[in-house]
Amino acid sequence: MSSNKARTSWFPLYSSASTLYKLLNGQNVAEIDGLREAIAGQMGTLASPVNWSEPDAWITERLTGKQHQQARRVWEDSGKTFNPRYMDGELALAKNFQLLAEQDGKYVVTQRGQQFQRSKSDVLRHIDEEEGVVALLLALSGSAGVKRKALLAGWLQLLSPAGELRTESTMMGKLYERLNNVIARGLVRREGQKYELTGSGKTYADTFQSPDTSLARQLKVLAQEYEKQQRELLRSLLSKMHPYRFEHLVAGLLEAMDYSDVTVTKQSGDKGIDVVATARFGITTVKELVQVKRVAGTTGAPVISQLRGSLHTQNAIKGMVITLGTFSKEAKEMAFPLNAAPITLIDGETLLDLLLEYKIGVTSTTLNLLAVESAFFADTPPTQEAAELI
Repeated sequence: MSSNKARTSWFPLYSSASTLYKLLNGQNVAEIDGLREAIAGQMGTLASPVNWSEPDAWITERLTGKQHQQARRVWEDSGKTFNPRYMDGELALAKNFQLLAEQDGKYVVTQRGQQFQRSKSDVLRHIDEEEGVVALLLALSGSAGVKRKALLAGWLQLLSPAGELRTESTMMGKLYERLNNVIARGLVRREGQKYELTGSGKTYADTFQSPDTSLARQLKVLAQEYEKQQRELLRSLLSKMHPYRFEHLVAGLLEAMDYSDVTVTKQSGDKGIDVVATARFGITTVKELVQVKRVAGTTGAPVISQLRGSLHTQNAIKGMVITLGTFSKEAKEMAFPLNAAPITLIDGETLLDLLLEYKIGVTSTTLNLLAVESAFFADTPPTQEAAELI
C-alpha cells in the first residue's frame, strides 16, 4: 500500500541522484558526513549569504583536508555537473528508499539502488507513488495547462492525509521540487507559468488510473472544458462593457488584491489616469496610478511613457496599465527601465486569470464526489501508524 506522503525534502532529480550514488559507492561515510558538516557550518545569513554556485572557487576557499578532497572528487568525477554543496536531497532519498547502505564504514549502492540507477520501472514507480509524483501527474491529467498555485490544491487532495503537518509554503516547495523532477524526465512541460503533461507523461499517468480515477478524470475534463467556455464568455463580456463600468471592475479587483484607497477618477474612457490606489509592500505604502484600456489590440510604448510622465502630478511612485489586449515588445522593455518609475503591465490573459482567481464577476460551484479508499478495507494487518488512524 502506498503512503503517498511526499516526505522527502529537497526531492532531487533522479539523474543527479544516480550520479551521486555512483560517486559515493565505496567512499568513507565519515568523510562525506564531515564534508556536509563543514558546508553546513558556512551557510552565512540572510544579510550575508554565501555564494555556492562556483565549486571550483569555493571548494578551494572553504574546505581543507579530507573534506576538500571529497568535494573536489565529487565535482570533478561528475564532469563538473554535480555541485557537492547540494547532496542533501539525494541522500534523503537514498535513506528513505534504501538505495545506499553502509558497510565497513563505506557507502555501498544496494541492489535496489542499482535498479534505481538502471531506471528499473518497478523501483521508480514505487518511489513515484510514495513521493507524490503520481499524485502530481494525476492532478495534471486532463488539464490544458495549470499554474502552480492552482495545481497545489489538486495535488494536496490526492496526497495521503496521514503523516507530516503540511503548511502551504512547505508543500508549495515540495511541489516545485517534484515538478522539476518530472520536467527533467520529460513527463511534464512548462509553458510560461503553466504546467501540462507531455505525451509520455499522459501514457505514464494512465498506468496508474483505476476505473474510479478514470471516471473522475472524465468529470475533471468536462469541468475544465466548462471553465474554458466561461473564460471566453468573460472575455466577450469585458469587451462590451461600458468603459466606466470597466474601470469600476478594475477598482474592485484592486481592492480584492489588498490595494487600499482605491478611487475611480472620472468617466474618462481610455484616456488619462483612470484609477488611483495605494499599494502596500511590507510596512511601506506607495501611491499607484492605473490606466485602463478596454481594447483588444496591442498597447505600445507611448502609453507607458505617458503614464510615467503623469506620476508626479499625484505624487505617485509607480504605475500600472491594464488592457484586454497585449503589449508590444517596446512597451514591455519600457515598463522597467533603469532609474525610472516601474510600470506594471497586465495584459488580457493575466486580467482574466486575476478576475477568476479573486472571483470578480464570477461565482464558483462545488461538486462533491465520494471516493472509496480501498486501502482502508485491505485484507492485510494494518501498520502501527495506520492502526492509530483507524
